[in-house]
Amino acid sequence: MTTHVRAAIGGGVIAGLLLVVGVLLWDPGPSDATVRKTVLTTIQDEAPASFLVTGTLDMRATVRVDSAQYLTPSWLTSLLRQTQPSALPLLRGGSETQVRVPGTVSYGFDVQTLDASMIAVDDPGRVGVALPSLTVHSVEPDLGRLEVRSQASGWMRVLPSDMPAAVRREALGAVKAAFREQAARRLEAATQPCVNTARALKKMLRPALEAAGVEAPQFRIRVGDELVLQLKGG
Repeated sequence: MTTHVRAAIGGGVIAGLLLVVGVLLWDPGPSDATVRKTVLTTIQDEAPASFLVTGTLDMRATVRVDSAQYLTPSWLTSLLRQTQPSALPLLRGGSETQVRVPGTVSYGFDVQTLDASMIAVDDPGRVGVALPSLTVHSVEPDLGRLEVRSQASGWMRVLPSDMPAAVRREALGAVKAAFREQAARRLEAATQPCVNTARALKKMLRPALEAAGVEAPQFRIRVGDELVLQLKGG
């Protein structure tokens, strides 16, 4: 066997060994489908009753309850409404009650609206998630701090049981509606709830993606239609 032949054989053996080592060391990481499935199942598993709460808002609502009544019997009031409607304001008596109460509103999104098409793998290790718009989940008025305004003494702390039953029912119903309306406006206009949601999602997804084989995952999270947040995985 000549020197050239031996050299060619040796070179081939070395190249083969390097190829085998390269194949053994090369790790392509998880597939895009695996990443999407990991993100989707992690979010859905963390959300009881299909809604994932990602933050809370501390708020205060003030509502007005009209407790006025007509001084005439109901049958006469109905008759006057048909025959002499201009006389009704003169027969109206009572007062307006203002109710003020702080409370907490939780927000997040329905995970059932999230599907694989809203999850993308842009570059190795960077995961993009497009979330639906945030909505109100629950309203919890702090009834122990409820205040009622009277014309004589201004705002004073009362217990809900101290209020007339009809006023209490109407006031508490109006308070919850006011909380939801205010919270919906804030979620639409403010950026902090979106930031809180993106951070909560990153904290939830990072361990699951690392366990699936994604090294140092990074995130590009869109909340609603406009805001895009670039978050590093560390």
